[in-house]
Amino acid sequence: MVFPAEATLRLRRRSLQVCQELMRLVVDTVRETVVQTGAFQKGDFKAVEQAYGNITQLKEKAMETKRGLTNELIEAGAILLSREDFLRLAAPITEMSDLAEGVSYRLKELASRKTKVPKEICSDLVNLADAVLNSALRLREVIISLSYDPSKVEELAKNVESSERIVDTLYRSTDTRIIFYDKIEIPIIIVLRDIANLLEEIADKTEDAADSARVLALSAF
Repeated sequence: MVFPAEATLRLRRRSLQVCQELMRLVVDTVRETVVQTGAFQKGDFKAVEQAYGNITQLKEKAMETKRGLTNELIEAGAILLSREDFLRLAAPITEMSDLAEGVSYRLKELASRKTKVPKEICSDLVNLADAVLNSALRLREVIISLSYDPSKVEELAKNVESSERIVDTLYRSTDTRIIFYDKIEIPIIIVLRDIANLLEEIADKTEDAADSARVLALSAF
């Protein structure tokens, strides 16, 4: 016989495992975006195309994982009072993969047209993507800590905030360089600004997810 308290604990653990798997997929997606950005910088357009395919597949897996979590939480019903907290955690993490695909698609389109982008801007985008990956890695630490020591969530979440501020600084400098570079056609400027903005939004989502993890640490463990 399984008692309600045991069933609730089992559901919490299972839901957290799914969130951690979702986070793993998203980190892989963002890491692949860094690889793609570096390939674009080097002019390896074939690698850019391949990275887009990898990112698309990872995004689909992340979406499937999120749907699976949602279904499990719906089936759990009222027995798991913290189910909404799990959904609030999973939502921004999943959005990170969607934003990464947006970055990847634009890089692929630039590569398919063999667009020449100034090396300074390429370097800025690579640095920005690296910083975004660091934010995602810091968030992964937060999610993992929910399993073994929820008391560390607050401290680790502050690391996410610090890394997100670094992204903000890099984003502003990158965006400024793109705007004032006078040797780029307007359509390319628009695409490059989109790429930088989407990367910055990924970092914003890490901060949102870290806030949700704080709530989950209080309500579910």
